[in-house]
Amino acid sequence: MKWTKEQSDAIYKKGSNILVAAAAGSGKTAVLVERIIQKILNDGVDIDKLLVVTFTNAAASEMRERVLEAIYKKLDEEPENENLQKQIILLGKSNICTIHSFCLDVIKNNFFEIDLSANFRIASEEEIELLKQEVIEDVFERLYEEQDEEFEKLVNTYTEYRGDEALKEIALNIYKFMQSSPFPNEWLEEKVNMFERKEGQADFSESIWGEILLKNLKEELLDAINGLKLVREKLERYPELEKWALTIATDIDGLKGLYDSANESWDKAYLYKENLKFKSWPIDRKLEHLAKDEAQDSRKMIKDKIMKHVGNILTYDSNAAFNDVYAMKEILEKLKNVIFEFDKNFKDKKRERNIIDFNDIEHYALKILVKKDEDGNCIPTDVAKKYQEKFEEIAIDEYQDSNQVQEYILNVVSRNNNIFMVGDVKQSIYKFRQACPELFLGKYENYSLENANEKGLKIQLFKNFRSRKNVLDVTNVVFENIMSKTLGDIDYNENEYLNLGASYEDVEQGVGTAELDIIDLNNDEPISAWIGDGDEDEEDDSVEEEIKALEKEEIEASHVAQRIEELINNKYQVFDKKLGFREITYKDIVILLRSTSKSAPIFEKELLKRNIPVFSDSSNEYLDTIEIQTITNLLKVLDNPIDDIPLVAVLRSEIGKFTDNEIVEIRLAKRDVSFYESLLVAKDNLEEPLKGKVNKFLEDLNKWQNESDYLSLAELIWNIYVDTGFYNYVGLMPNGSLRQANLKMLFERAKEYEKTSFKGLFNFIRFVEKLKSGSSDMSAAKIIGENENVVRIMSIHKSKGLEFPVVFLSCTSKRVNLQDLNSNLLFHQKYGIGPQYINYEKRVEYSTAAKDALKIISRDETISEEMRVLYVALTRAKEKLIITGTCKDYEKDNAKKNEFLRIYNTSSGKINPLLLKKYITYLDWILLVIKSNELKDDLIKVRILKTKDIVSKEDEKEVAIKEFDFSKEIENIEELEKEFNWEYPNMIATNLPIKSTVSKIKEMKSEVDNNSIDFERMSNKEIGIEALKPNFMYEEDTKITGARRGTLMHLFLQKINLKEEYDIAKLENLREKLIAKGIILDEEKNSINLNKIMTFINSDFAKKLRECEKIEKEKAFCIKIKASEIFEEANDEDILVQGIIDVYGITKNGDIILADYKTDFVENEIELVNKYQKQLEIYKDALEKGLLKKVNEVYIYSLYLNKDIKLSL
Repeated sequence: MKWTKEQSDAIYKKGSNILVAAAAGSGKTAVLVERIIQKILNDGVDIDKLLVVTFTNAAASEMRERVLEAIYKKLDEEPENENLQKQIILLGKSNICTIHSFCLDVIKNNFFEIDLSANFRIASEEEIELLKQEVIEDVFERLYEEQDEEFEKLVNTYTEYRGDEALKEIALNIYKFMQSSPFPNEWLEEKVNMFERKEGQADFSESIWGEILLKNLKEELLDAINGLKLVREKLERYPELEKWALTIATDIDGLKGLYDSANESWDKAYLYKENLKFKSWPIDRKLEHLAKDEAQDSRKMIKDKIMKHVGNILTYDSNAAFNDVYAMKEILEKLKNVIFEFDKNFKDKKRERNIIDFNDIEHYALKILVKKDEDGNCIPTDVAKKYQEKFEEIAIDEYQDSNQVQEYILNVVSRNNNIFMVGDVKQSIYKFRQACPELFLGKYENYSLENANEKGLKIQLFKNFRSRKNVLDVTNVVFENIMSKTLGDIDYNENEYLNLGASYEDVEQGVGTAELDIIDLNNDEPISAWIGDGDEDEEDDSVEEEIKALEKEEIEASHVAQRIEELINNKYQVFDKKLGFREITYKDIVILLRSTSKSAPIFEKELLKRNIPVFSDSSNEYLDTIEIQTITNLLKVLDNPIDDIPLVAVLRSEIGKFTDNEIVEIRLAKRDVSFYESLLVAKDNLEEPLKGKVNKFLEDLNKWQNESDYLSLAELIWNIYVDTGFYNYVGLMPNGSLRQANLKMLFERAKEYEKTSFKGLFNFIRFVEKLKSGSSDMSAAKIIGENENVVRIMSIHKSKGLEFPVVFLSCTSKRVNLQDLNSNLLFHQKYGIGPQYINYEKRVEYSTAAKDALKIISRDETISEEMRVLYVALTRAKEKLIITGTCKDYEKDNAKKNEFLRIYNTSSGKINPLLLKKYITYLDWILLVIKSNELKDDLIKVRILKTKDIVSKEDEKEVAIKEFDFSKEIENIEELEKEFNWEYPNMIATNLPIKSTVSKIKEMKSEVDNNSIDFERMSNKEIGIEALKPNFMYEEDTKITGARRGTLMHLFLQKINLKEEYDIAKLENLREKLIAKGIILDEEKNSINLNKIMTFINSDFAKKLRECEKIEKEKAFCIKIKASEIFEEANDEDILVQGIIDVYGITKNGDIILADYKTDFVENEIELVNKYQKQLEIYKDALEKGLLKKVNEVYIYSLYLNKDIKLSL
């Protein structure tokens, strides 16, 4: 492979720490693999002497595979190379893994260093969440019992009358956040101490919070000043507007004075603000001038904006600002103590259960590797020194997503000059996981680009080998305009450009051009104008109603579905490196969404409407599906029957099948109690059949409650599926296979849950409720894989590291989510805690200066990360990028953007960050770039669509049905009668079942032979309507039918081991065991004729089976047969037939003996043969197809005749 100069440097340079800033699609993984290979070949380093840290397990597996493939390739060139052969062996124990895998290895090898049991296990996320809830509740309960006054203040400050859940959530959130610090308790102690009054602090600007607020204020003031300067310059072009220009100049001087005061101190700025006045706008009604009016509007907009911002920051003087901040010390101190107590108890609980959680993995490893000296400095332990000696190099992939704990760990096992870091800060999108892009940025700014300095060497990989030039050009122009150190954390300039490295064949002009489709939701145009001229009022109304019915995202999703359909139907060409140009397929297309939780199901639905195969990884709807809700409601009832809402939900579901009128009747039985108690009263007082229905439901409820005491949760759930027939029922609903998969998944999840330290129904219900209220992942079952030929819908985060020929970036008009900034407490790794000031006694509440400061910092960091998320999205496309979004009123929004671009000063070729903070959607950012640069269609095609454009395309798909014109004379009555009386020539095929059982086939064959077949009855029986009813819907029937007796005899024969010896006593013992297990009922035992069974066991036929080398019983099968085998008139339609073979044996010679037990009352064997010959033919055919061997002998064993009958088939 030919490497670029920069790639070669990244592969071969050594002797210092190296940071590789690898742009999207620059081949960083290939470079990393090659570096590993060269370390092995040229430097003689064994692969187990390298530590290669990846971000995911999948990336680690891929890395190992690539390394192994590269070693084998080299081995083909040098087959005698013993070093390469050795590396293949060592690869199995190499340290190519995630950071958590490495930390876990450190713990397992050194568990004794931290007094940890050797047989610890990693608890699941669900188990940890439940344990956290248990511990925090215990902590609160203890504090309540002690009647701690400080705790009462804390509770009153941060809780509402509804409960203390808000305070518990705050404590748990801070605990979770501080785990990203190397020393969590020290971090919290330090940040709470920031609220302690310090000696010598007179002005609030001397505090960290005042510094942040004044810096932000000065930025806003400068922007306002620059905006006013532009207004003044335009006025100065017209001498007649001099006095208005002077007014603007006065405004500028006033804001400059405030700026200068802010440079000096907080109090001077505050006093200046208090005295700041703006001159009135001169009035001269004689002079009409457009520039004057525009200047007045611009001035008002700038003045209102800046004074609102000034008022929000300079609310009070230094003394008041300090007092508000320091007043929170007492409350935060108590909150800290609650968190410390929780932390201690949580650790104790985990030790009792011998478990660790995900965060413990890193912190325990750090504890093993780092210790503190007498001065409190961190130094490596002896264990860490051994790792330093072992590892020749430490390579870190996706370094921009590392956190501070991981940084500590990897630094302490390094030699300070052997760390190789690869990443791209522009793709740092995991701030919510406490990733710290500042680690990357610090090295990026301090490392030398040419030659390694004392800190390290920086290498830039800027060539993109993934995308076409158009995709790169669009990405470059967007981020050149919006990404800066202020927003995005890096100045995107020519040094950061994505440069073309891929070689794509040329396409037709405009074919690969990026597109931006904006759906304008403003429908002020008359509807008739959309559809056409003429009297079409009725059609107008229908379209108008359709538009009203479509939600914003449904309209966008419908449009995307249309575009995908067009690409497929028009056979859009994509380039394949192996095949050249080829037609696009569904799997070439991806729809990227910022968040899939709500949007993905809408897009999935719209695509499926057009029969476009789709795979979506959204998961939030799983717990809301009707089948899962029904079962979880039933579980809630079993745990707590007096919970009315889930009980009534179950009664109205397909499990209960009670009608609304029946539920009312039950409630009227007794009103002033729980609904369960009403049921108990109703079971005695109601009339049949409702009385029986209630009794049956209560019996089943009681049965399941009893089973919950001794069965595992998974077994209980499966019993409910079987007892109610609910599993089969949902299989017949729309998307039945998916619904059944969901139920299976709940069953499997219950099995996994019971492997944790929590047990029982109550805790499982708590766990499910926790999933519903939180953001934990409980993904829905899937019956289609993402690797099939499907359009994929995924979040931008999940797409990171992937690439697709055609990318749709949709829902770009969604605002950046800043909801977290409204919390009562904000926290930041560097700036600590930002509390809301709350005085519950005076009922006063407002934001403290500390919170305002953190809000500014956190808002900027969130917007910066969203820019990086957009960068990841745009760089996924290989050939075609299509961006879609909606706009309330495009014309009005366009005019507003033009006005803001004019007012907000632009410097160094970039859009003003303050304007970008105002417009916080991807679509707005892209539109601002297009407008400020006046981009042409050859770079990105912009289309403005009205909702009617999407709706009318939907209408085009409707099939027009011509009405019969009765005004025309009917010329040929005979011909018309012939048309009306026409019959389908193959009518028998319309009544044939698609799927049947062997028993039904036998029955149908018999009826055909007797010319008595009833198709309507046969179809109803075949569908199995009765079988689908839940068991408790049947009336009790104590009479044992002949069919039931036959079933019992078959069941008993199935339980007999033909290789064993039996007598009557042993058979009676077996029968009692079946009764004890509930397999048969006590009243059914006499239906099992043990004498008949004994006769069979002693028969020559049974002896023949016993001599077989292998005996198989109750084997299910499913085969296709031709309908013409039953009905001569039928065509070659296939019927799917399923059945169960009673028994077959394989002799030592390989011969196969097939047999079926029959309990029918018959006069002679001929009657049995005639009745069951077709059934045995099907069994024989199925067995021969399944075993790929000939069946040598076929028998019926008649339990009534006590003899075996050999069939000639």
